[in-house]
Amino acid sequence: MRPAAALGIVRLTARTSALLFAGAQTAPLAGRRGARVSETLYQGFMVAHVLHFAAVTRYAVMTGGHDLFPGGRDLHDVGGWPTVAGIFTGFAGVATIGWVGRPTTTRVSGWTRVAGAAARTFIGTMFTGTFTGQLSRSTWYAVPAAISGAATVLGAVSFQRRPS
Repeated sequence: MRPAAALGIVRLTARTSALLFAGAQTAPLAGRRGARVSETLYQGFMVAHVLHFAAVTRYAVMTGGHDLFPGGRDLHDVGGWPTVAGIFTGFAGVATIGWVGRPTTTRVSGWTRVAGAAARTFIGTMFTGTFTGQLSRSTWYAVPAAISGAATVLGAVSFQRRPS
């Protein structure tokens, strides 16, 4: 596989992850059926992001970590593989908290629900910021930025509407 193809997979898995997450955030607004769909979408988001991490790792190995991070920064510029492992682990932890504390879970404490809502808002903000940061490359990034931003706000509204 050529690095350009690997980079395409990195981008595809990132965008797929973001869209699944946006769907998971907004689906509960459609009622009970939407809440069930939201759980499936969130699971899909988590799987897509695992695939994204695998694709990023493969791309980093293929390119020696060159231009791996925004702004043209190389892997060694940000601390090397320990930084990548920290990002992967941290994101997985936040995503798991978002899953455990989802509004449709009935056997968790109020604090767990608040932590889950905060985790999902954090993830949505990360997606929105990532896409917004790409606007200088293409104005088309406004579309996923707007979708992600709106989903983050609507997800918070959905959380507020769900009974404890």
